Amino acid sequence: MEGNVIIADDDRSLRMILAQALSRAGCKVRATGSLSTLWRWLEDGEGEVLVTDVMMPDGDTIELIPRIKKKRPDMPIIVMSAKNNINTAMRANQFGAYQYLPKPFDLKDLVSSVNTAIKLRSSSSPNLKDNLSNNDSHLEDNLPIVGSSPVMQNVYRVLSKVINTDFNILIEGKSGTGKNLIARVLHDFGARKDKEFLSVSLSLTSIAELQEIFTKNFGRQSETIVGTLFLDEISNSHLDVQNFILSVLNKKESGEKGYKDVKIVSSSRQDLKEAIEDGRFREDLYYRLNEVSLAIPLLEERLGDIPELATHFLKEFSGNDMEPKSLSKNSVELIKKKKWSGNVRELKNFIARLSLVSNSDIIDEKVTKAELSMVTPEDTDLNTIEGSKISKSLEMHLSHYFRSLGDSLPAPGLYHTVLKEVEIPLINLTLSLCDGNQIKAANLLGINRNTLRKKIKDYDLVVTRGKKLM
Repeated sequence: MEGNVIIADDDRSLRMILAQALSRAGCKVRATGSLSTLWRWLEDGEGEVLVTDVMMPDGDTIELIPRIKKKRPDMPIIVMSAKNNINTAMRANQFGAYQYLPKPFDLKDLVSSVNTAIKLRSSSSPNLKDNLSNNDSHLEDNLPIVGSSPVMQNVYRVLSKVINTDFNILIEGKSGTGKNLIARVLHDFGARKDKEFLSVSLSLTSIAELQEIFTKNFGRQSETIVGTLFLDEISNSHLDVQNFILSVLNKKESGEKGYKDVKIVSSSRQDLKEAIEDGRFREDLYYRLNEVSLAIPLLEERLGDIPELATHFLKEFSGNDMEPKSLSKNSVELIKKKKWSGNVRELKNFIARLSLVSNSDIIDEKVTKAELSMVTPEDTDLNTIEGSKISKSLEMHLSHYFRSLGDSLPAPGLYHTVLKEVEIPLINLTLSLCDGNQIKAANLLGINRNTLRKKIKDYDLVVTRGKKLM
C-alpha cells in the first residue's frame, strides 16, 4: 500500500515500532509525541491517515477530533487507547473517529486498518463522513457497562461502530450477561436517544398482547415516536409471534410511517442456529434480525473485570451520604474462583448481599467466604453423590439454573436441552471407562450399539481407543 500516515503517541518506543511496521508496508510515516506538533502538520496539509493515542502530554486527542474533521474532513482517524473502557470507545466514535483500537493490539490489525482507510479515502467513500449527531455532546462517565477485559473490548468496538447505524442488531449471550444493558446503550447514546425505547419481552408476551402493544405504539392515533424496538429473548417466541415480527420488518423496509426510522434490536440467550435446525425458529427471520451480531461473553470469560464490577456495584448500593464499601484482595480472589452460572446478574446480587451483611467498610475474606458457602455447594457434597443421589444432584443444579434466570422463563425445548447436557458426559465417560470399546459401552449403558453410534455422530463425540479419561 502507498499513503502518508501521521502517528501521534507519547510513547517513543511505540512510535518507532508503528512507524517501522507501516514503512515496511509501503507508507511514508511522520511521528510525533505532542498535539501541538500534530496540529501544525495537519494545518500544513500533511498526512492522509492519522493514527493517534488518546492521552497526550498536552491534551486529549479525542477532544481535538472535531477540529481535525472540520479542517481535514476526508482524513480517517484511527484512535488507539490503553484506557480500555466503553466510554473511550464511544467518545472516539461519537467525535467521528474512523476506527478504535484498544491497546495492546496486533500490528497486523493496525496495518490492515490503515490500508483500508487509505483505500476508502482514495475512493471518497461516504463511510468516512461523520454521520453522527450531536458530536459536541458529552458522554456520561457512568456508562452502564463495566469492564476493560479483552473480550469486552471486542464488544465495545462493535458497539461503537453500530450505535448510529440503521442495521438490525442481534445481541447474543447467556442469561445475566447484560444483553438488556447493551440494548439500552444502543438507544441512550445513539442518534435516536430523544425518541422512545420500546422493550417487548417475547418470552412472556402472547400474540394478542403483542398486537395490542404495537397498535398502541405504532397505530395511527399513537403519539409515541419509537426510536428503538427491543425484542427481548427472541429465541423464546412462538412461530405466530415470529410471523408477526416479520410483518413488522416488512413495514420498516417498505417505509411505513412510524416504522421506517425504528432501530430494531433483539436478544437471545439460546443459539438460534440450533433452534433453526430443530424447526423452532424461522431461518429468514434470523438473517433479517442478525444484520450485525453482538456476542456478550460469560463472566467466566472476563474474570479480570470482577474487581471493577464489584466496585461499580458497591458504589451503586451505597447511600447518598455514605462512602461505598470495598472488597479485600483475598475476597476478590475468592469471588473469582466461584463459577457464576448466573453471570453478572448473579454477581451483582451477591455483592448486594455482601454490602448488607458486612459491618466494615472493607468486606473481608471471612464474610465473603461465609456468604459464598450459602450459594456454593461444598465439593464433598458432589463427591459423595452416588446411586439414587444422582437425581438429587441434578435437581440441585436445575434449581440453581432456574434461580439464575430471575423472572425469565427457560427457552422452549428445555427437556431436550437438559437431556443433551446429561447424555454427552454420560456417553463420553462410559466410553472412557470401556477404553473406547463401543460394544462394551453400549452394553453398559443398556442401549443398542447403533443407537450409541448415532448419538456419537449427533453429538460429534471423539472416541479414542487405548486412552482413558479417568
